[in-house]
Amino acid sequence: MEIIPITEAKSRIAELADRVAREHDHFTITRNGRADVMLISVAEYESMQETLEILSDSDTLADLRQSRQDFESGDTFDAEQVRAELEERRHGAA
Repeated sequence: MEIIPITEAKSRIAELADRVAREHDHFTITRNGRADVMLISVAEYESMQETLEILSDSDTLADLRQSRQDFESGDTFDAEQVRAELEERRHGAA
């Protein structure tokens, strides 16, 4: 992550935007020597928003914890078991 003064960022905005979009670089833009704003890609911003939504949903967090415990204890399904379950559900719903 680079730290760039706002005056420099203004003159390089197209280059910075390309790097953010292509390479997922981050830039901290300073104003009067103090960090003021961040330049990140839309995809990364949306990913962070989604993560925040997940972290704020207690039911989803509980499901994630349970999934981790199931995995660690070996309580999992192989691909064939999943296919069979999906096939059964598909025919049951028809």
